[in-house]
Amino acid sequence: MFDRIIGQENAKKMLGSMLESERFPHAILLAGPYGVGKSEMALELARLLLCENGPLEGCTSCRTCHRVMRLEHPDLHMLFPFRSRPKSGESEVQWLEELQSHRESLKEDYPPFVYEKARVLVVELVNEVYERLLESSFEGGRRVCIIHLAERLNPKTGNMLLKILEEPPEGVYFIMTTERISSVLPTIVSRASVLRFRRLTREEIEDYLKKYPDLSPEQRAACALFGEGSLKTAKAFAFHNRADARTRSFDMYRAVALGGPEAVIAFAAPFQWSKEILDAEELINGFTLYTRSILEVKSGIRKDDNVHPSSLQKLADAAEIGSLHRLSAGLERGLEMLGRNVNISMVMTKLLYEIHDTYR
Repeated sequence: MFDRIIGQENAKKMLGSMLESERFPHAILLAGPYGVGKSEMALELARLLLCENGPLEGCTSCRTCHRVMRLEHPDLHMLFPFRSRPKSGESEVQWLEELQSHRESLKEDYPPFVYEKARVLVVELVNEVYERLLESSFEGGRRVCIIHLAERLNPKTGNMLLKILEEPPEGVYFIMTTERISSVLPTIVSRASVLRFRRLTREEIEDYLKKYPDLSPEQRAACALFGEGSLKTAKAFAFHNRADARTRSFDMYRAVALGGPEAVIAFAAPFQWSKEILDAEELINGFTLYTRSILEVKSGIRKDDNVHPSSLQKLADAAEIGSLHRLSAGLERGLEMLGRNVNISMVMTKLLYEIHDTYR
C-alpha cells in the first residue's frame, strides 16, 4: 500500500490504519510543503476507495484502478486552481483544452508544476462538482472529490462545499491538500481530519532520482540540495531548466546586495511592464533560499560549501542576523503580495531595495 509515495512513513501508517478500521473520514486534509507527495497520496487514496476489490486487497490492476489512475473514472472529481471560464465562445474552446491539458499533467508522479499565487478554485468548476456530488454514483459505489490547494477556496466556493461537508451524502469522500493550513477556511478545517506531511530528506530525493539514468550522482545530489525537501522542485531543477533560473536569482541577489542603488534600478527596470507572475515568484524563491543559506553560514550551522555560484561568507560578513531575518520575512510578504495581484514591478522593486539595504 502507498508504494508510489516517497517517504512519509508516519502518514502512510495512519492512513493505513484508517482504511483497515473501515472508518475512513468523509473529509481529510493533507497538509504540508509543496512537492512532498500530498497530491500523489490524494490520488492513491481515491484509487483505494474506489477499487472494485476493496481498499485492503492491494489491487492495482482492476478496471477501476486503471480508470482512476488515468483520471477517467466518472465518480472521481477533481478541483484545482484555474482561471475563470471566458465569456466568448471562441476562447472557451481554448479554455477547455487548457483545462484538459492540466488534468493530463496531474497523472504524472510528482509533476513539477507550480500554480500562480493569484489562481483560485473558480466558482464555475466548484459548482459543477457540487452538483455532481448531489447526484447518485455513476457506478453505484463511492464518490471521491480531490481538492488541490484547499487554501485557494474563497468564502463563496468554500461555503458551497461546506454544505456537503457538514452533511455528506452516503459514500462521498473529500480528500483535500494544502500547503498552508492557516489559510484554509476554519470551517473547512474543523470538519476534516488533518494529516501532516513533512519535507523529504535529501537521501529520499536522491534515491527517487536514480530512476533517471541520464542523471549523474553529482546532478542527483545537487537537485536534492536545491529541492529543499520538495521532490517536485528537485525534478524541476533536473528536467525543466530551473537551475538556470535559480542561478539568475542568485546573481541578481548578489549584485544588488554588493552594489549601489544603481544596481537596484537596473535590475528593477525590466519588471516595469512584466506580467510574468511565475517568473517573479521563482526569483523571490531563489532570494529566500540564498538568504537562508547566508543565515546558516552566519550562524555557524553550515560552511560555505561552494554549492552556490559565489562565496556566501562575504555576504554573511556584510549583514547582521537581525537584518537577515527581517529580509527573510520581507521576501515572504512579497510572495503574499503577488498572490493578491499587487503590481509585479512594485513588489520586485521593493524587495530589491530590501536586499540592498540589508547589506549596508
